[in-house]
Amino acid sequence: MSRSGTRKTRDSAASLNQTQPAAAAPAGQTTGTNNCSSQSRSQRDTTPLVPQNSTARNSHPEAIPIEDGPDDRHHADAKRFRMASIILFVCILSFVMQTELTKFVQTSMGYHKPYFILYISHSFWAIALPAQFIYTTYISPSAPTSLSSLHERIDYFARLIRQSTSDLYHRKAEYIMVNTSESTSSSTLASNFQSTASFSSATTVFTSREKSVLSKYLFWLTFGMTTLFMVPSYLWYACVAMTSMANLTAIYNTACFFAYLFSILLLREKIVANKVLAVFLSLLGVAVISLTSRDAGDGKSVTGKQSFSMAGDVLALIGAALYGFEEVVYKKYASPKVTPVTFANTMTGLMGVVTFTMLWVPIPLFHWMGHEIMELPTLKEFLSILMIATLGLIYNGCFMIVVSQTSPVFAAVGVMATIPLVALTDWVLFNESVGWGNILGGLSILAGFAILVRENRKR
Repeated sequence: MSRSGTRKTRDSAASLNQTQPAAAAPAGQTTGTNNCSSQSRSQRDTTPLVPQNSTARNSHPEAIPIEDGPDDRHHADAKRFRMASIILFVCILSFVMQTELTKFVQTSMGYHKPYFILYISHSFWAIALPAQFIYTTYISPSAPTSLSSLHERIDYFARLIRQSTSDLYHRKAEYIMVNTSESTSSSTLASNFQSTASFSSATTVFTSREKSVLSKYLFWLTFGMTTLFMVPSYLWYACVAMTSMANLTAIYNTACFFAYLFSILLLREKIVANKVLAVFLSLLGVAVISLTSRDAGDGKSVTGKQSFSMAGDVLALIGAALYGFEEVVYKKYASPKVTPVTFANTMTGLMGVVTFTMLWVPIPLFHWMGHEIMELPTLKEFLSILMIATLGLIYNGCFMIVVSQTSPVFAAVGVMATIPLVALTDWVLFNESVGWGNILGGLSILAGFAILVRENRKR
């Protein structure tokens, strides 16, 4: 599967609102989620390679942090949740359209080249990079009015990304310290975060050595996230011709179960009864849809050889597990508290650049192995692939924002609404019947999502 739109978020103000409460919380704890529990830790010499920059604090008196009250924090959380819900709706809509178009290209058009389609789709993400740059430096109300030349705008944008990367870099150092030390005071760790997160990112000055370290860290972070995301995405494209779209969508949406499991293991999220119930209802709905659609099969698969491929279902389940893992890894290592929306869209664009410049290697390799013989698409097929890429860009950009603003479990369970929507779309466009299993399963999934929404509102 594949992560845009005009962002009206004021990144500087949003980052200040989001980081104030986080500075007073234990290190590693994410606002709005229960990602890490408080612990006592020992005092050690933990001076990071890239030091917290104090020059910006002294040179920008307007950046002095202001303590927010409980009402202000609640209002900010509610506003962020509403924005995430709207973005989630766009995410779901783009997913359904992308799913049906991918099915059409690989079956009706007969262009079954999953990795090539994936390569074009993910390379297309590179458009997010200049799009975010134009919005941040030309359109955004938070852009400084003093920017006049292109060089100044590039420098301003680069400083925003460095500030976000610096936040991620120092949090990674804190994660390592937490795992090796037991009694450093939480107030000391919180003050470390405050020094990078509480001040205007546009005024931070980095040395040449710091720029080099952060650039290398950003490259390896982008390369790792791109590679990690390519594997389950390829499995999804490959399974389109191996099983039904209803089964594929249902099985891949079990990623919420794996996201919750990995959130407990990697983010130290607490086991909450309502979240467990939400995931259980969602998985129950997945099982009902999958089993009833299997029973109602007409004996014909997309390849005409068999009704449903067990291998396709197994590969889909593996891909779902990897998706859940990728969501949690992104939340932990690639979701900064400083300008999160700007960084999410920039990361999406950088992942497209990495895909285009480096991940073309499997194409000739698969051709040589006979796994996927390379054939250039016709103009109609290529235009359809570009549409798939555009929808994938919208989907993944929105999904990354939802994960960064809420939690991996909320995003994964929210996307589960695509299961009944895909079944409904198949009925409307392809005259495929919608059985009682699709209806009951869809209602169970929506009930689980409603419980999760209520749980997130409470917290």
